[in-house]
Amino acid sequence: MLNRVMRARLYAAVRCLLAHPSLDGASDAERVAAVVLLAKAPARSAALHLRAGEMGRWLGVSESYVKHTVVPAMREAAVVETKPWLEESGRVAGLEWTLLPLLAARESGDALHPLALARKDLATLLRFCEALFAPGWAPKGGPVTPPGLLAARREKGAATDRLALLLLALQTRPDGRVRLVGGRVKEGRGRADATVAKALGCSVDGGGKVVDRLARLQVIEVVRADGQFGKAQLVVPAIAAAFGRGWVPKVVESGGAEQEERCSCACGAAGEDETASDEGLVLSGEGWQQESFDDLSPEEDQRSAAVRGDLDGGPQAESPVAAGGEASAAGPESGVVERPAGALLHTDHPRVVSPGGSLSLDRGFSGEADRGCGGLPGGAYAREDEHEPTETAEGAAASGLGGPLRGEQQQDLAGGSRKSATHGPVKRTAQQLGAPVFVRPAALPEGLEAVLAPVRGIWERIVRPAARRHVAAAVRVQLGVVRGIVGPQAAEQVLAERLERRIDQQMGRPVNDPVGWILGRGLIQRAWCWSELCDEGRRMDSGGDCPSCQVLIGDRRGLRARIAAETARELAGAQPQVLQAEIEKRLNAAVALEAAQQAVRRKRALVQQEARARAVEQRRAEYAAAERARLAAPCADCGLPDAAGRCLSCTQRRSVERLVAEAVDLAVMARADLGDAAAVAEATARCTADTRALLEQHLDRLRDEGLAEVGLLFAARETAEQLRDRRRESLDGRLMRSERAQTEADLAYEATMRAAHRFPTRAMAQEAAERYADEALERAVKFLFAERSRQLCLVRGEQSVRAAATDWPRRCAELAEHTLPQEGAEHPEALGRKAVDAA
Repeated sequence: MLNRVMRARLYAAVRCLLAHPSLDGASDAERVAAVVLLAKAPARSAALHLRAGEMGRWLGVSESYVKHTVVPAMREAAVVETKPWLEESGRVAGLEWTLLPLLAARESGDALHPLALARKDLATLLRFCEALFAPGWAPKGGPVTPPGLLAARREKGAATDRLALLLLALQTRPDGRVRLVGGRVKEGRGRADATVAKALGCSVDGGGKVVDRLARLQVIEVVRADGQFGKAQLVVPAIAAAFGRGWVPKVVESGGAEQEERCSCACGAAGEDETASDEGLVLSGEGWQQESFDDLSPEEDQRSAAVRGDLDGGPQAESPVAAGGEASAAGPESGVVERPAGALLHTDHPRVVSPGGSLSLDRGFSGEADRGCGGLPGGAYAREDEHEPTETAEGAAASGLGGPLRGEQQQDLAGGSRKSATHGPVKRTAQQLGAPVFVRPAALPEGLEAVLAPVRGIWERIVRPAARRHVAAAVRVQLGVVRGIVGPQAAEQVLAERLERRIDQQMGRPVNDPVGWILGRGLIQRAWCWSELCDEGRRMDSGGDCPSCQVLIGDRRGLRARIAAETARELAGAQPQVLQAEIEKRLNAAVALEAAQQAVRRKRALVQQEARARAVEQRRAEYAAAERARLAAPCADCGLPDAAGRCLSCTQRRSVERLVAEAVDLAVMARADLGDAAAVAEATARCTADTRALLEQHLDRLRDEGLAEVGLLFAARETAEQLRDRRRESLDGRLMRSERAQTEADLAYEATMRAAHRFPTRAMAQEAAERYADEALERAVKFLFAERSRQLCLVRGEQSVRAAATDWPRRCAELAEHTLPQEGAEHPEALGRKAVDAA
């Protein structure tokens, strides 16, 4: 029988283990095996001895399945490490299992880690698991361990049923009921199915199958009511029996209602006798104690299943709520009243009773109020029973969510303003405006789930959507910066580890400003040295110590050691106090000198930076002036002002002349003998005349059509381009058919065919040979064209244009005359000393 604190501690440990990254995608058998290893682990070690057959009995599977499926998968996912367990005789007796998540938690030294369980916690978890699904043992001469509730459950689905029962039992209240999830559920499924599905991380249909199997095994009970579909009660009878509170649901007759019992609480008595004595009221001091609800007697704490919860809509509800509810699985004889399907999830408050002992209350103390009490104590203000007639309350009442919470009364919401009988007009509070609205925590932004996982709790506290968008944008910007430093593969992990370190540095202190903390403390990089990879003294790419920071630390330690040695030599025999004082004095002077030198260096760097900025500005000004002068220059051909040296019309005319010259050269290279200068000159003159005549004929037709002068220039350029391209194609075809080009292609083809044995088939060899021949032909055409161009230039007496070579001897001599920044400057130490003296 677990108390509330122990149950919460064990549940946190199990959930932490199941949420470990190494168990992502693991099967239920592997997850249950991890829980078994955690429960059976020693208090000071993460290794234990266990046979594969024994593990199979725990999981409800065969020994072969454990050996060939469970153990290899857990080893591959880095959940466990195993090695043979040898007896003294050398025979293999089993496996030595090491649970790696538990080992990492204990090596971290974090006493608040969920897996850092004490010996008594581990023993309790083991006994709890034994009671649920232990296979049972009956050793000779030893204590007998009875089998658990699911010990007989074997083969397919056995591990899933064990895991589901364990998670449900750890969430079960002392009366056997399990808290169900809220919200809407799939049609045809109930909240019990959704609760199990959420615990296992599976679909609602899968959770429903598990619930059906556990119900058939009679380890849980699902109680559904007739007439309402939104709520079912999931009960683990074994837990209730362990607490001595057998589960007996109270049945309500169909169509009827329970008669209200007479209110016998203290608040009711207060209305009849206002002069009762308060001598028995003890709220503090010696003899007062607030007992746990787990310590109450079962008769006092037992809550009937038919009593309406905080969110019930009242007895007048006759038809079920069709939205998102579950089909009734109980007959009309089951009268357990359920919450509507659309109702918001809210805790069913435990019954507040008087535990007895030294605490005796009889004048309306709220801790003594009994269920069924209508009003509040007479000494309380009447405003606590009033409602604000607002649209929020009316809307809540209309939607079936306006049932009374504790401390409220079912009064007319449409009433006007009221006055307290004793205190006059009363100011209403926000708690009286209707049913409370529970806001679902904000989900992590898409694409940033892995980065913001360590600060999920802080992120969920950011309520405003605009603030969430602002923080998400800042995280993406910082993620881009980290990607540029460590690469895209490790960027998310590096940023997530940074946020996790910053959370650990809080040392449990709460974060008051989530947005400010993420932007100003969690995301920013804290470089302790000049290296861009440094973050708080660690390299972001490897996670090791930053070498630059280690160098700085070594320099400081070396400085202290040097000063201490010098002082010890100079003050030999001095008292330790005097020696230590002198060392500190000299160390302070050395640090001040270094600070002064750094200030001088920063000042010099600032001066140089300003000088470079002035040079850049001067160069920009010179460039802008030259650009203005160039734009203001008139056209060199027609003299048009502000034409940047040449107007548009003259530019087009020159382009046409260049294209005509290129077309003439192509015709000459195709027809004339390039070895005869006279023939070249005659062919050039004849081709030039023919080309210009052809161009003028085309332009005359366009002039007759009424085309403007500017249009004629563009048309002339287009025509010249087409003429040049046609003549180039004609020349390339003639060169391709030349003997030299064909010879080059044949040689390439033959060379490839000689190596035909390297190809899988001869057809593939021929295809490759043809492709190589075509490439050789194209290269030969380019070579012959370049050769004819050089011959034409030589015949005409022209020289090919070449880039001017850099006169390096002259350039080096000019650079040698420049004065370096260090020359003529005063020594830094001297400047530092002057700065210290001046200070």
